Amino acid sequence: MNAQQLPDECVLRVLDYLWEEPRLHEFFERRSQHAHVYDQQRVHTVLRARSVAPMHVCRAWRQPSVRRYYRTLVVDLRSQNAPLPDAAVLARHVLVLANSVQSDSGLSMQFPDAHTLGLCVFDSQDACPSVSHGLASALHSALPNLSSIWLQCVGSIGQFAQTVLEDLSARSSARVTAMHFESTESRSCVSGIIRSHAHNLQFLSLGKVSGGVLSTLVVHKGKQLVYKRLKRLLFAIPSNTHIYADVPEYTTSSFPQLEELYFDDAHSTGLPREEWFAPLFDVFLSHPTRLKYLTFPIVYNTQRCVSRDNCPELVGLRHIKCCWATGAWSSQQRESDSTRVLSAIASIPSLECYVHPSYIARLSHVPSDIMCTRLWRLDLYGWPLTVNNMCWVLRVFEQLQTLRVTLVQSEDVDDVWQPTSSVLKCLTVGSADSGLE
Repeated sequence: MNAQQLPDECVLRVLDYLWEEPRLHEFFERRSQHAHVYDQQRVHTVLRARSVAPMHVCRAWRQPSVRRYYRTLVVDLRSQNAPLPDAAVLARHVLVLANSVQSDSGLSMQFPDAHTLGLCVFDSQDACPSVSHGLASALHSALPNLSSIWLQCVGSIGQFAQTVLEDLSARSSARVTAMHFESTESRSCVSGIIRSHAHNLQFLSLGKVSGGVLSTLVVHKGKQLVYKRLKRLLFAIPSNTHIYADVPEYTTSSFPQLEELYFDDAHSTGLPREEWFAPLFDVFLSHPTRLKYLTFPIVYNTQRCVSRDNCPELVGLRHIKCCWATGAWSSQQRESDSTRVLSAIASIPSLECYVHPSYIARLSHVPSDIMCTRLWRLDLYGWPLTVNNMCWVLRVFEQLQTLRVTLVQSEDVDDVWQPTSSVLKCLTVGSADSGLE
């Protein structure tokens, strides 16, 4: 069989390799923990910059090549540019960029086989209702086989996006499965949009969210909200906010199917306080979860721990923003925080990566029950470990490929380090006496 006779499936694999664009892959696969990856404007730029060289091929390859190239189309209603009619027929994903003052003239054509709509809305507070209804009507006509809607709101969030979604949902059976916001601080209408589609959401990126808004997404009018299909949640909390302590304690989780939870601490400054993070733990981690990847703050001097009890399927854990609990948030401890934390993460059999590059008290003793035998990356840079501690780590975690630790001076050196595993590829050792990075 020569190259011209390859099955379409093989040809498409070759073309995917030639057009491999990590940013597009991250956008559609929804696998990144960074919110900016889901910005449709960014994807628009990537699509426009694609090379057309793989289109200049023989006739046998051209048909699948064209089909793959036009699988995703961008319609920018803020400009007069519109896709070619032939391309519209091939589209499977249509990304629409619209604002609340433009017409829907760019949607005069149909996308008969498109099943996903990415709607990026540049909203304003003075949107005309007729524009909202007109856009919803045009979208419904242009995408007759629509099944999934991804919403992104940019800038000021008013009633425009909510009206478009309500109207479009009433006209079609499509589900709103993904939402991405730059910020949801003090935005009551955002809470309404999210709550209206809580039962169908699979992906939710809140951006910077206030404690008040986040609370209303868990409890509304005294009733618990359950996001029964939500798989991934991203959010950031400024340093002057927290989940209100009066959120009731429920017997079941509001996020029963959540697999990935990412707390972005880039906007959080100042000294962390337990009244911000302890309630967050209670909302997301007080019940058994199905989490596989977790980036979350850690609260010391408390029994709030990520362990096999609440995260039995966890694969990757990154602890950020540590704080010490006091008063009502604290609890009596029989061992040091470092021993408690290490014992907890060691109890998770599926864990492969643990990152905690923050200062913590010395180990009072090393855990005896180690179940995470798959661990290949361990970052404890900032933990004051002795040589004995490091030797113990290398002994019990035999699959480690990357280890990062900080050593402190100690007169108790019982072990001579003789690595028992040949898989270790990277060892980074810092000294507490010379300062941390």
